[in-house]
Amino acid sequence: MNKKAIQKPFKHPFLSQFVYAPAFLPFSDREVLLFDEELARYEQLFLSPDIEKNLITKNELLASFAISKAEDSKLTLQEAQDVYDFVVNNKDYNFVRNKLKKKQVLTQKDYEKLEFFNIAKTFRTLNQNPFFVDDLTPTLVKDVHRQLTQGLDVFTHLSEFNVYKSGKWRDNDTIRVGEYIPAPYQTIEKGVEELITFLKKNTSVSGLAVFHTALYSLRPFHNGNKRVCRILEHILLRSIGLNAKNLYGTSYYYHKQKVRYYKYLLYSLERKNLNHFVSFIIEALILSIISVVKTSIEIKRNEYIGKQEVDTQIKNMLKPLIKRKEVQFKNLFKHSKRKMARQTFVTYLQKAIDEHIIMKREAGRTTHYRLNVATPEEETLQKWLPFAQKRLSYIPDDIKLT
Repeated sequence: MNKKAIQKPFKHPFLSQFVYAPAFLPFSDREVLLFDEELARYEQLFLSPDIEKNLITKNELLASFAISKAEDSKLTLQEAQDVYDFVVNNKDYNFVRNKLKKKQVLTQKDYEKLEFFNIAKTFRTLNQNPFFVDDLTPTLVKDVHRQLTQGLDVFTHLSEFNVYKSGKWRDNDTIRVGEYIPAPYQTIEKGVEELITFLKKNTSVSGLAVFHTALYSLRPFHNGNKRVCRILEHILLRSIGLNAKNLYGTSYYYHKQKVRYYKYLLYSLERKNLNHFVSFIIEALILSIISVVKTSIEIKRNEYIGKQEVDTQIKNMLKPLIKRKEVQFKNLFKHSKRKMARQTFVTYLQKAIDEHIIMKREAGRTTHYRLNVATPEEETLQKWLPFAQKRLSYIPDDIKLT
């Protein structure tokens, strides 16, 4: 690596140990912005209001769910949906207060529900009333932590519970992340101040990624640091012009790539090298943008199947063709073989071909099937994916396989 390309962006005694080399990131700020601008044009041309609303609601729910999962929550998606309905309908979620009044024991599940409620409510509130980089102060950072963690310290009786001290800086040095030792607690506020100053001078995609990584390196709070970093990242990226419609977010990508998320985060912390995690954040942004197009394709394929005037069993056996553009016979049958005999499956498959719902392609000894529908999103994906594959060493299968 060219030594001239290596920077030490901070003067703070702890943060000054970290190095940064922006020239070696997988995408430039301009390239990320161009992807986002193209997504905005695509949305304007091809997304119906119903699909757009579906994507926004799904993104908000899944991002909140993913943030809770970062804290090892056992909450199911259905349980999260039930809690999220309170947030959407602006209802108070006072079940903890009611249980305490009745002197009932609060459980781990109660804790996870309140934790998720706080996340979803904070996420939704800030999406609807966002702040900007210029508004950022240490007090605002603490207030975000307070919103995310209020009421949770009532659960101190649970095993392995870590206190939050909602809205207050960490006040001891006992915290560890694996073998990594965060900043001394006395230096936290000065560190946050310098990070905010840095961000205001480097208001860009990569600047925000550096801010996220370095803020987590401080571990400014007793507990809930990942939540604060992810919420701030999402809101501040929107404040600089990305993701105007709130169609995507990096948190769900972090959740799906949890092993790699922790791997690159710890690499950055232990090696005092911001690039590892900053690169992962930028990867998450690019692939989250691409995922919007992929999700839109899946919604349209699902709608296409639903509109067909055929037996429900035929519709169900075609479901694998929603996520995969083309599927081999054996894989298509694998999805249905416990539900129907092979000959019945073949008969239904032929009926779908005769009705022009699907198309068949033979390649040597294998036979492939695809839905007889084309969407403009497929052309977009065919252009974006090869570009991303040239820069990234890893593309998840659920994005590649269209």
